[in-house]
Amino acid sequence: MDYKVVEKGKDYIEVEVTDKALPNALLPILDGAGVDAYAYEPHPLKPGYRLHITADNPEKELKKAVETLLQDWKSFGKAVEEKIPKK
Repeated sequence: MDYKVVEKGKDYIEVEVTDKALPNALLPILDGAGVDAYAYEPHPLKPGYRLHITADNPEKELKKAVETLLQDWKSFGKAVEEKIPKK
């Protein structure tokens, strides 16, 4: 998956990714932390999905959300491995 920072300001950051799964997975985490964030598709005929985050330190909030997502994914993977035996 490709990503790039398309806009960055003092209190906001906007990241574009090629797959909408990542912004959609990060939104509930950011919302749960009280961070103002939204995802959108800038143009229906061009690939790319954007995640816009507004906060006092948007980069820090994005990093925390990604770390939380990684921890959740590892926990999910561990639970699946325990419940589904390997053949």
